[in-house]
Amino acid sequence: MTSGSDLVSFPTDEGRATTEAIIDDPSNALICLDFDGTLAPIVVDPQDARPDPEAMAALERLLTRVGRVAIVTGRPVDVALQLGGFAMLPDTSRLRVFGQYGAETWNGATGHIHVPAQPPAIGEAKLQIERMLADLSAQNPALRGTAIEDKGLAIGVHTRRAADPAEALVELTPRLDTLADRLGLITEPGRNVVELRAGHSDKGDVVAKLLDDPSIGAAAFCGDDLGDISAFAVLIKWRRRTGRRAACVVSASDEVPSLRERADVLCEGPSGIAAWLTSLTSTGS
Repeated sequence: MTSGSDLVSFPTDEGRATTEAIIDDPSNALICLDFDGTLAPIVVDPQDARPDPEAMAALERLLTRVGRVAIVTGRPVDVALQLGGFAMLPDTSRLRVFGQYGAETWNGATGHIHVPAQPPAIGEAKLQIERMLADLSAQNPALRGTAIEDKGLAIGVHTRRAADPAEALVELTPRLDTLADRLGLITEPGRNVVELRAGHSDKGDVVAKLLDDPSIGAAAFCGDDLGDISAFAVLIKWRRRTGRRAACVVSASDEVPSLRERADVLCEGPSGIAAWLTSLTSTGS
């Protein structure tokens, strides 16, 4: 089996073996995917993010044969559904979307959405961050253009459009950490973004619950950022405990180069993820 693309490589034997296992026995496979930077290219305005068309075409085919597919994202579940168009796919019976690191869910078999109420601390965090940005931007022009995203259960502070994204991130991160501690929230760093969110669940918790299904014979998680490391760790632990096939699939980027070291399957950005997903639609032996 080959990926058919120079956008995909296999740093470990496990990456190739897991890929082949999914192709050979898709009905007992689990595929989990992050959204931004994995299925969808990173863009300046988060609301402009859309999945790679080839990835969506492959996903549509996989949903007719793979046991379970899960989108696991920090986005609110309704936003992920809107931007991703997942509910519009022909067959969603095997698809689940987990938003806000698993706090929000959408069941593709039933169409049911679960969204908890916004904690008061999130509203307070938004007000304080707005004041913080106004004060700091007046003192340091590098922060101008930093944007706030209200995600309901989290507040995202994006520096991608700041005058100096890197300096803005360095300036803001410790202040946001302090604010989160004061309000009983946690911070989640990412690619030119820091999120303050309620709850302590992470993507690893979502993957752990999905892996409780004893019928799963092979599993993969596709991610591109620091928030995906917990999912990779759970996958590796499950692989060692069960002896079953499992691969960490990394959507590589210059912004988080350290993630390449964790890859069983290394994909060159969302285009590489699309190529890998497409390879899974080939016929097994």
